[in-house]
Amino acid sequence: MRIRLTVFVAGVLVVLVAWAADWSDAADVTKAGSVDPASLGRMLGTLGLKPTAAGTRFDFEFQTREGDQEWGFAMSAVISQDSGTIWLMAWLEEMPKQASKVPAAALLRMLAENDRLGNGKFFAYDRQNRRFLMQRVIPNEGITPAVLRDVIDDMAKGVIGSHVTWSVARWAQEPALRQSALPPAPAAERRR
Repeated sequence: MRIRLTVFVAGVLVVLVAWAADWSDAADVTKAGSVDPASLGRMLGTLGLKPTAAGTRFDFEFQTREGDQEWGFAMSAVISQDSGTIWLMAWLEEMPKQASKVPAAALLRMLAENDRLGNGKFFAYDRQNRRFLMQRVIPNEGITPAVLRDVIDDMAKGVIGSHVTWSVARWAQEPALRQSALPPAPAAERRR
């Protein structure tokens, strides 16, 4: 009986010590090549971008050329609260003021396109700003200006390549009427 009580008390003490220990120091260990918000802002600056700090988020404009067309993007980068990942966002078009004006087919096309985007890119919706966006989440390790530039270029290519899917202006266009070669027979003729 005495041994059981001793083992029980020792077990309770171990649990209490573990519970009282400050494990947050283990989470503070930074990974090689990880960046903090200040260094992320500086890194964006070294890429020739002009980041504007909005809290811990950095907003910037990114210009690229695809064929003979010039593209401009409003983008953002932010480090997650646990500092483990970096979220990059390309802000797309504003949603119509009435949600009922968003065709369900357009949203389904965006969801289907998520599977084809690759490299962890996906469409999302920011309710506060009523905007669609493309996002990509990368591990906050091994981050260099070259890595960051590759990710931003990849985001731009994803936005350009999926323009027909997310373009709100295209939603307003009437779909082309599809005419079959032969109209269906009237019901009376089908019974014969």
